[in-house]
Amino acid sequence: MRTSKINIGTKVFNKKNQEGTISKVITKSTGYVEVTYLDGSVRKEMAFNLTDENGESLKATPKVKKYIPTAADRIESTKQALLRVNEYRHIPLIDSYMSSLDKVHTENKFIDSLINTLAKATIGIAKLSEKQAYYLAKFIVENNI
Repeated sequence: MRTSKINIGTKVFNKKNQEGTISKVITKSTGYVEVTYLDGSVRKEMAFNLTDENGESLKATPKVKKYIPTAADRIESTKQALLRVNEYRHIPLIDSYMSSLDKVHTENKFIDSLINTLAKATIGIAKLSEKQAYYLAKFIVENNI
């Protein structure tokens, strides 16, 4: 999409197809302008809401960047969720982790001990430390459990 220049005196149309002219450029970088419409009203508008005589937008619509969590973000989030087991309340998220981890059979004694500690923590016999929660969260994220 080609965008035209934002200049004083440019004939524009707003979203309601009202005709006007740019009477003042407030900020060129963001495209904030003052428009005088044919009915005499003066309003401040964003240039991406305006089109020129050819129907082209005066400025491209700003693009919102979508947040994509990294593996580290997912590990931290999972770790925080796992640490909630220490609150000794029935937490459905912990139950879902436990049911998923019950199906996992590893040869790794360390991971097995972490799963065992989590199971004990769900019934109040043990507590899950930050370090244990981190390694268990890392295992869960890396193995898409």
